[in-house]
Amino acid sequence: MNAQVAAEIAEEYLARRRCLVAYAELAVMEENDDKDRENVVGRDGEKYKVLTYVLPDAGHCLRMVVAVNDRSLHSAVIPLTCDAIMRPDGTCGE
Repeated sequence: MNAQVAAEIAEEYLARRRCLVAYAELAVMEENDDKDRENVVGRDGEKYKVLTYVLPDAGHCLRMVVAVNDRSLHSAVIPLTCDAIMRPDGTCGE
């Protein structure tokens, strides 16, 4: 797995989520323990698995998490992750 390409993919997916998802949608996703999975091809031509999910955080905030892993690797391998916090007012932070 190319860590730089995986990081780019994770940041892209997190940026989309920040722009397109409302706090209420994340709250439902967290409450239902929903996860979104997608297979993508990186700019290096390799295949990656993207997993997005939501975790509770302090002060009613929600943590948006994007994990990227090489599709050929076993699930025991630790994926590259990035995350951001969404506050109840809809603002995002790190």
